[in-house]
Amino acid sequence: MKQLVILCLFSLPAFGQSDTLRVTFGAYLETYFRHSFASPGANEKSALFYNHTALNQPAINLGLVEFSANNAKWTFRGDFMLGTYSQNNLAAEPGLLKHIYQLNAQVQVAPKHQLTLGIMPSHIGLESAKNWENACFSRSYIAENSPYYETGLAWSYSPTQRINVKILALTGWQTMHRFRPALGTQITIENAKGLRFNSSGFIGDEGKGLRLFYDHYVLIPISNRFNASISSDFGLESGKFWHGAAAFLTFKAKPSLKFTGRLEYYNDPQAIILVESLKDVSQSLTVDYELKSWSMLRTEFKHSEKWGNEICMGLLLNLSPN
Repeated sequence: MKQLVILCLFSLPAFGQSDTLRVTFGAYLETYFRHSFASPGANEKSALFYNHTALNQPAINLGLVEFSANNAKWTFRGDFMLGTYSQNNLAAEPGLLKHIYQLNAQVQVAPKHQLTLGIMPSHIGLESAKNWENACFSRSYIAENSPYYETGLAWSYSPTQRINVKILALTGWQTMHRFRPALGTQITIENAKGLRFNSSGFIGDEGKGLRLFYDHYVLIPISNRFNASISSDFGLESGKFWHGAAAFLTFKAKPSLKFTGRLEYYNDPQAIILVESLKDVSQSLTVDYELKSWSMLRTEFKHSEKWGNEICMGLLLNLSPN
């Protein structure tokens, strides 16, 4: 496996130049088996969900082949995917676009200013489409029902090392091929002890009237073994309102073992953002066991008022360059 990592992650110098071109390749794989005690004969979760949707059968949620090239002033990223996540969340995208995780160019135009153009991970929210980056196995309601990706132009300004401001011109709410002009905002503030506050916004017309949406989260380092986070969002469209919140607490029992509990609430009574109206409260416990620095076993026990009890188990392999 050490040889595989060397093959996947390498640097290529561009001789004869004062700057160095670095080219990297990577891979990522997220497998899972999810069982619903309330629906033991079902083979798929509700269309309200986009991640880990296969039930009672093994599946791949996300598999990635990653490529990047960069020097001191610019970076190009091209990551391509397969799995049940892309089948569900990118169902509206045509053809090969369904398999693009990100495809963008980033330019450092000045020491404190950066521009990114293309398809990129969403600026909204605490949770990522890559499960390795999240505290829990499953995604919260507020993550599943806000953008995972976006297309457009992002300008980022960092007046200090601990403050970042971002303004985005987007093609719409999580879309590549469709064009509905929208704006995004983000501000991130972090102190010397790792306490981080993030506030992200979106404004655009998705065909039902002007959509206003804000997401906020706080990362709270409590001690060497404990950390917490609180996340909430709310949206308004055509005079209708939806909102949700989630709280996370992680305990690191030892370097290779940690536990994360999550309590969440979501309410979209008029089915503004969802395909059907929903009000639910759920609790979950995720157990992570790190096999190697690049591999992890995850298990989650989850209960919700609407969907009952579930268990999800999986193996994660992360050979990403960064």
